[in-house]
Amino acid sequence: MGHSRRVGVHRYSDGETRVDSDSLASETLIHLYSDSKKIASLLGTPFDLNELFIGHALAEGYGVYSDAVISHEVSDSGSIHLSINQKLTPKHSVERIVTSSCGACNSDGLDELTDDLPSFNGTHIPFSHDMIHQQLVEMKHNQIGFSQTGGMHAAALWSPDAMLKHLSEDIGRHNAVDKTIGKALLANDSFSTQYLFLSGRCGWDIVAKAARAGIGTIVCIGACSTLAADTARLLGMRIFSFMKSKSNVGIGLHMHSANNNT
Repeated sequence: MGHSRRVGVHRYSDGETRVDSDSLASETLIHLYSDSKKIASLLGTPFDLNELFIGHALAEGYGVYSDAVISHEVSDSGSIHLSINQKLTPKHSVERIVTSSCGACNSDGLDELTDDLPSFNGTHIPFSHDMIHQQLVEMKHNQIGFSQTGGMHAAALWSPDAMLKHLSEDIGRHNAVDKTIGKALLANDSFSTQYLFLSGRCGWDIVAKAARAGIGTIVCIGACSTLAADTARLLGMRIFSFMKSKSNVGIGLHMHSANNNT
């Protein structure tokens, strides 16, 4: 299954409309099953599905299942059913909390969101701004799905030693992160020295996924939210948001960090 599908469109240009075709990002309903019970339903791009399930399991607090066998089935309606041959039990509440934050780490609701998240206890490795920006540019150059459709998110892992690895794309930014984490698990890679790269913004859910995987630093092209920043500070993580070239006057590097040496 590919990144995209050609569909018929009416294209408006120079005051005229004509029938044409365009590549749209593939989006499919994906159900995840464990022990014959549905644990999640995702709207995602239907490739790297094993990596998606394995990464989702760790990123959502079920644990490491890199040796599991995952079966695929396509329903008559076109949805995809993925079943793992392990019984997954969540290590945290599955209840989704929708809240807002005033930006202070002791704001109401933050404790409820972070009480099950592990702190980052690794060492924050030194970095070069120019190197990180160059690697973000490299990530964009390798985003095949985005180049085809203009409508897909990407995530990848980076370290000074291994450079850019495990690039993943999906219509959903959370799914892209899950796929990247899954690829790293299948490759037996350690997360503690890796940076998580994002092609867009960083919200609380992404910080939570990174924390559960043991990732200490997130780099994103877009903004981060108040809850993302608060949670990163509380857990000893770093978020580098609006990562642009130094030559972009007026943009620069906006950083939310739990450490002053970054």
